[in-house]
Amino acid sequence: MKIITRYVLKHFLPIFFLANVGFVGIYLVVDFFERVDRMLEHHLGFREIYLYFLCKIPMVLTQGIPMSAIIAAIIALGIMKRNRELIAMETAGINPSYYVAPIALAGLFFSIFHFCLAEFVVRPLNQKLYNTWEVKIEGKAPPVWMNPENIWYRDKDTIYQIGLYDRKHQVMHIASIFFLGTDFHLIRRIDAKSITWTPRGWLAKGGLIVTYHPGKTDQQWFDQEILNLKITPADFKSGESLPHNLGWMDLYRYTEKIEREGFSATPYTVDLNMRIASPLATFILTLLGVLIALRQGLHGGIAAGVGWSLIVAFLFLGVSNVGSSLASAGTLPPFLGVWTGNIIFGALALYFWLTHTSSN
Repeated sequence: MKIITRYVLKHFLPIFFLANVGFVGIYLVVDFFERVDRMLEHHLGFREIYLYFLCKIPMVLTQGIPMSAIIAAIIALGIMKRNRELIAMETAGINPSYYVAPIALAGLFFSIFHFCLAEFVVRPLNQKLYNTWEVKIEGKAPPVWMNPENIWYRDKDTIYQIGLYDRKHQVMHIASIFFLGTDFHLIRRIDAKSITWTPRGWLAKGGLIVTYHPGKTDQQWFDQEILNLKITPADFKSGESLPHNLGWMDLYRYTEKIEREGFSATPYTVDLNMRIASPLATFILTLLGVLIALRQGLHGGIAAGVGWSLIVAFLFLGVSNVGSSLASAGTLPPFLGVWTGNIIFGALALYFWLTHTSSN
């Protein structure tokens, strides 16, 4: 490792880790005082409380890494600039890329680390967090990891067979409903292309009602029919949505399968893109932090740089969240909606770099 690379990382890495420790510490302290009273009310022991907050650390880290990266980049280069070390390097004919590259590569490494942490650590721990807070404290039913495809559901004297259940839009696709008598004999069956929850109840479209009488059956085709069913969308909420349970590759294969069968896979496609776009934000924010620091004057305050980093980070998160929401609602294509923040701020980072190098 070259001397310049070691020297730059010697400034960047301690600040990055210190920022993460501070972010995690503040988050956990606030969260602890908000939740500990309810935990004690429900007689959770010290070990359960300790493990709950311990399991939360990886999740908090995934939120703090992008913010810590931009802050560390600005402070590290800001200190070097204030000490006139960057001026000395430029005077010696050293290209700016020599001291920018180590921080950029560190940002790329932390993006990869962010992705791995979210996929292989945070996702499994979310189950334990849910069991501790939602089940033991809030009193909700334990989650049933329900595959939304090919669901069989029984409610007293009724059996539902659902080809695909869309939780977001509360629609049963390719559904059959079997109504049973007291002796468990089939008395009526409804088949429909879709059954949608509306304020008036379940609305079935494009289907057939078959009523079974002793020795004969009656058939009635319909375009639309309001069904008087006992279940509501709340009965399906005990099943956690599929994207939260599958790894990236498994979710990718499942999304392709859903699309081949002609169903909308928008929620899954949005989640696929977000799992990559969110970690990559660390790399983009690191570059922006570097360029903000380089554009500051010789006597630019470190506090001002940190303020700018917070503004840029919040703007980035705001644009990304709005784009993801529009993608989930179907207003924008999933790729464009999710990657809007990365594209805009990545282009901004490229513009700043080109103008900085051209001015030198």
